[in-house]
Amino acid sequence: MAKIYTIFTSSGLQGECRIFPLYHPEVEIVSNERILAGLKARCEGVEFLGETAPVRAGDAIAKVREQRENLDGVLFFGSPPDELVSLGLPTVAVYPLWGQWMYPFHAYKGGRVLTSVLSVIPDRDESLFSSRLDDIAEKVKLIDAIARMKGLRVLVVTDRPVLGEYEPTGLQVGGDRKGYEERYLRNLRETLGTELVAIPQREIVDKMNRAEEEEAEKVAERWIDEAAGMRGTNREEVVKSAKLYLAMKELMEEHNCQAITTEGYTVFQYYREGPIPSQGLPASQFYTDGVVATSETLIDSLITQQLGLFLTGSTGFNGDYLLDTFTEIAIIGHCECPFNPWGDDRKVPYIIRNLPLLEENKGGACVQVNLPIGETVTVAKISVHDKKMTLFTGETVSGEELFPYWDDILCRTKLAIRTDTNALLRNLDWKTFGNHRVAFYGDHRERFKDLATLMGYEVVEDDR
Repeated sequence: MAKIYTIFTSSGLQGECRIFPLYHPEVEIVSNERILAGLKARCEGVEFLGETAPVRAGDAIAKVREQRENLDGVLFFGSPPDELVSLGLPTVAVYPLWGQWMYPFHAYKGGRVLTSVLSVIPDRDESLFSSRLDDIAEKVKLIDAIARMKGLRVLVVTDRPVLGEYEPTGLQVGGDRKGYEERYLRNLRETLGTELVAIPQREIVDKMNRAEEEEAEKVAERWIDEAAGMRGTNREEVVKSAKLYLAMKELMEEHNCQAITTEGYTVFQYYREGPIPSQGLPASQFYTDGVVATSETLIDSLITQQLGLFLTGSTGFNGDYLLDTFTEIAIIGHCECPFNPWGDDRKVPYIIRNLPLLEENKGGACVQVNLPIGETVTVAKISVHDKKMTLFTGETVSGEELFPYWDDILCRTKLAIRTDTNALLRNLDWKTFGNHRVAFYGDHRERFKDLATLMGYEVVEDDR
């Protein structure tokens, strides 16, 4: 439960407005108690500390300093002093219109501060006043999303601890992987409080080999029954991936982890004790169930997906990133994807397939998820090492209408996004963000930008 210290620096109307009730005695001035009650009703799971009685800023700062280690953020009604902002806690600053003069309230650029405005004289349109409270609540929920990352344990299954084989790339580490990892882990701890728990691949192989055949058959049968078809693979291979799924699930429970990432594909194929079956189906099932299970030990993608899950309700679709500037299409592709890309009960068709780099009927099974077209998506990626976030939006289009045999090119699941690819190319930064991106259905640009501000991360809007 996120703990938000709430500070009111005024109550009711400012001095010069106190004559207002003489003219309009029937109008109820919005009280601090009503404001807080409205926010509590909108922010389930958030604990609001502090008082509704107005306090001096200096006294409030002292209280926040005293409790800083146990706080997740601050909700400040008034102009937060620089001393408070400098404490580095995520803060939502609300200007109480008609309750104070605006000076010195401002945008607090460079600080971990979001702003809003709430009128203490109710808006003529009641829905507008409600929307003001909604806006504040949504920003408080962003603090809650960050707070939920604290104590999150991520199981990293790799023989190259702790960040794994695929990312960071050689370009990202610049010849100093040790230094890169040290800075990465420090930033992860300080900005999110998330813990990476690394175990060797031997553990998952042992679990997989000991998995109950009957239980694996049941999992495989469900996947096959719910699929729109199966191509290039067979039931035996699906059962192999089902055993991997059971192993992943058991290891998460044993290590008390809430998310997981494994190696995959070529690393699995060339594992020293024999190929490990594809995690495409297991990861897709975890995603569909609201558990982030990123392949290829892509920790930045996993962090992006986990935060995205808290924001949007979906784990998003993580994949390799390509640009076709001639047709203005960005492409994201991988061999796993949630069956419910919106994060709710709506599911889309999927076909069970073999991995593209293997012969048919070998290597377990992955999925071709037929993702919806004609919808807005937000594409994001966090760099924990550089404390940055990249963003762009676009509209999903049919890849099949662009390229024949779209489903047989590279990754089994692909998303074609019409957007300003020339801008994306100009701003492309492989060194900071690696070669994967995460797509979330819906226009979440502003929420991700606000999230980055509260995290203290720089936002790069690649399409602008």
